[in-house]
Amino acid sequence: MVTGDDLTQFRGGTIHLMEQAENLLALGHDVTLFAQDRGPLPQPTPVPIRYLPAVGGGMVRLLSYNLCLFVVLIWSGLRWRPDIMHTRQMGYSATPLVAAWLLRVPHVLEVNGVLRDELAGQAPPGWRLRLIDLFARLNLHRSAAFTTTTTEYRDRLRTLYDIDPRRWTQMPCGVNEERFRPGNRDAARERLELPTASFALLHVGSLYDWRALDTLIEALARLDTARVPDCQLWLVGDGVERPRLQALSRELGIAERVRFVGQVPYAQVPEWLVAADVGVVLYKPTRPVPGDPMKIYEYMACGLPVLAGDYPHYGGIVDEAEAGIVADDSDPGALEDAIYRLYEDPEARGGFGERGARVSARDHTWRRRAEQLAALLEKVRTVEAKPRSEASA
Repeated sequence: MVTGDDLTQFRGGTIHLMEQAENLLALGHDVTLFAQDRGPLPQPTPVPIRYLPAVGGGMVRLLSYNLCLFVVLIWSGLRWRPDIMHTRQMGYSATPLVAAWLLRVPHVLEVNGVLRDELAGQAPPGWRLRLIDLFARLNLHRSAAFTTTTTEYRDRLRTLYDIDPRRWTQMPCGVNEERFRPGNRDAARERLELPTASFALLHVGSLYDWRALDTLIEALARLDTARVPDCQLWLVGDGVERPRLQALSRELGIAERVRFVGQVPYAQVPEWLVAADVGVVLYKPTRPVPGDPMKIYEYMACGLPVLAGDYPHYGGIVDEAEAGIVADDSDPGALEDAIYRLYEDPEARGGFGERGARVSARDHTWRRRAEQLAALLEKVRTVEAKPRSEASA
């Protein structure tokens, strides 16, 4: 497995990568991960990781990493003869693809975001976008197979790069069921030193504009405090939107009801989920594809009812599991009504939480995802081996 991720930044992408690798290993497969040496992974893992040197910054660092990666992949491939090379999206590189071709090893690409879309708000120069498109097209067209978390990502890639959907497989996010599971709400609040009486909405993740948290804050400001006496919003995570959201909270006079928790250790995230009353996952269409938020599966696994935006991999998952309420997240009034419904019906909240935890444990664990990935890799290995064996015969 190959990644360009900085493993010291233990966020969604790194969690996804490591859960896949660890669960493939647990299923009995041999896995080695190649990554940049920006520092070690901040938690123990049974996965062997080869940290490769990279020097300088920006494009110089990227170039130095890819040069080293190419040499090490060729040397390691000749020594170990791997069955598959699996690359987690590397936006400015085709190094693993070229190494796999030289080694005559099938290459499988994992795409969990469209880089040119994610950079749209930064107004990157044209040459940078052309470079991104060049590598994206090369990797997507020349890999034996590729995966995305959602069908929307597949459709977006088809629009941009005219990909062959027959080589595509959906591989959604998952949840670590041993780490994320129901617990005692009041005990969790006591450990985190949180008020026990408040009705708490929780959002976990980086604060970006597409999270629609400004709309949620507007909904919070509209609430009739006679109906919901103490409703709070807890934002666990940080990001570029924090100053704007803080200013909005002050402007609407609810700064004391919006708690900006900031980054917390990953091991502490389940504690916050257990302590909350409702998990929130919303979307504002400032980029073309909503994605597949890992937080949905984590909310459900902890028995937390979910307030979700009306999108296939948001509300669609929640609706199918009957794990919460789906609302128009572009409308503060619709979110306000959803909060009333959740607050005023604790029995329904309990049912949402129980069903969500049951469905999550059955369908959405990382072990289940690893089984699906292993089946895909075995299929690719078998199909790619046929032409070579027929040619040699």
